[in-house]
Amino acid sequence: MLKKIIFNGTITILIYILCVFFLKTQRIIFPIFMIGAFIVSMLLSYKDVLASFLPLTTIWIIHLFLPDSKINNVIIYLIFTPLTFLFGYYLKRKLAIFKIIYSITLVFVGLYAFNNLWYVTENYGARKIIKSPKMELVYTNSKIRIDTIQDKVIVLDFWTTNCGVCFEKFPDFEKKYLSYKNNSNVLFYAVNIPIRNDTLGYAKKLIKKYNYKFPKLFATSDTIPRQLDFNKYPHNIILKNGKIRFNGSLSISDKDVFLYKLESEIERLLNE
Repeated sequence: MLKKIIFNGTITILIYILCVFFLKTQRIIFPIFMIGAFIVSMLLSYKDVLASFLPLTTIWIIHLFLPDSKINNVIIYLIFTPLTFLFGYYLKRKLAIFKIIYSITLVFVGLYAFNNLWYVTENYGARKIIKSPKMELVYTNSKIRIDTIQDKVIVLDFWTTNCGVCFEKFPDFEKKYLSYKNNSNVLFYAVNIPIRNDTLGYAKKLIKKYNYKFPKLFATSDTIPRQLDFNKYPHNIILKNGKIRFNGSLSISDKDVFLYKLESEIERLLNE
């Protein structure tokens, strides 16, 4: 049995590595790898099935305890790796409709589960009602206190000059800002947090060249992230009446994401 585990497990891991190398994104890697494993497991004996998924499942368990692990990916693979191999074995003599349904399920998991589960894991405890720390930020050539504004829902999108994802999401943030522009109860701001060697002038010049219409604010230190305990960007904070109501990562316009959407959070606070 040990030889089977080493041989079958090594082949399974190598096939997964090849999928990662050639396919790049998990929403494609997952269904192709899992459907392939599902089909192959129909041809194996029970011992061969166990030998095929046990080493890879062990790797996922180890990944749960690694500091930089993408926990949403690990959870999905940890569930579906043994499930797929075992289903392939047990469904091989069942009606074709069951095989088709499970294959379709794998495709939908690949398309929708990874992003939605990411937002769930990233936003655990994100909805809050706590007093905001002092937020004095630079606006053009003066300073404003965001935390003292009353009777408004204030959306803050935090970014840094080295955050590529931040710049990818700015066009969507712009569209959402424009959709609420005529609503006086909602304020949108992109907030720059300086990183090492950044100057205020550099950050202003960098964002200015894109000609976005949403208002820009600039922090002079990383005090706010340290006080609110975040260090990943982009990051969203929503305030209302001097209180933090959301502190996490919101989906601005991801079509395959149904949870923690920016518009839903704004509407929830407007309708309180």
